[in-house]
Amino acid sequence: MLRGLTASLATVATHGWNHDLDTGYIDGRRLASLVVSPNETRIFRDTATVHTTDVNVTFLLDCSGSMKQHVPLTAVLVDALARVLDELDIETEVLGFTTGAWHGGRSRRDWSRAGRPAAPGRLNDRLHLVFKDAGTPWRSARRGIAGLFKADLFREGLAGEAVRWAADRLLARPAGRNILVVVSDGGPADSATASSNPEGFLEADLARAVESAEQTGVEVLALSLGMDLSRYFSRSLVLPATARVDQVMVDEVIGAFAGQRPAYRPTPGAQSNRVIPVG
Repeated sequence: MLRGLTASLATVATHGWNHDLDTGYIDGRRLASLVVSPNETRIFRDTATVHTTDVNVTFLLDCSGSMKQHVPLTAVLVDALARVLDELDIETEVLGFTTGAWHGGRSRRDWSRAGRPAAPGRLNDRLHLVFKDAGTPWRSARRGIAGLFKADLFREGLAGEAVRWAADRLLARPAGRNILVVVSDGGPADSATASSNPEGFLEADLARAVESAEQTGVEVLALSLGMDLSRYFSRSLVLPATARVDQVMVDEVIGAFAGQRPAYRPTPGAQSNRVIPVG
């Protein structure tokens, strides 16, 4: 896995010179050797190259109710990838998104008391989770990642706002490549918001959020469990909704990291709120 991720994420940069070569640019410091030994061939130099991993990666995990069945798969896959990325000195965050309550919670009650105005927009208590922050090494964050097994975290989905929130956190620590990996098993689902807004509100909001992130330079990759999410994400990999991680799955995910950055298109953004650490 280490070699595969290095190949997918590393970039080549020039760093000084390689000397005593048989071909390349003539090295002025070696001309004296040529005078003394006319048969000397190692009088050239060329630029030295190194592989760098100027990359930040954020995993954004769907914590809606349907994802409970995928917790073992998600936890093992993300834990394995975060461990290897840490070995490559690549900063990673593991974030989650869901709602703070079912069926809108206080947000919906406040809307009802206000006379239920039309097209209220987001109508649910938002809950954003931090399983591992960028400053915490993988070895110190495994207990936080294990927080995925807390069943009471799983409610409804806030995909659009979560993408904006995760992208903002990613851009706060910019690198040569900023990659946001969304792990989900379906489209956005928030019953209070969906029932009180025009049809397709949640889907359109997610599409706008992805486009906005890409426009700012964030590469958004979806790992979808058993369902094609390409209608929302220009880069999407469908993984089997199995109970275990195998080498084929790992290889497919690593290959997806090497994909090209999508075309960026401007779109308006929005804000998100409540954040709690999990550990």
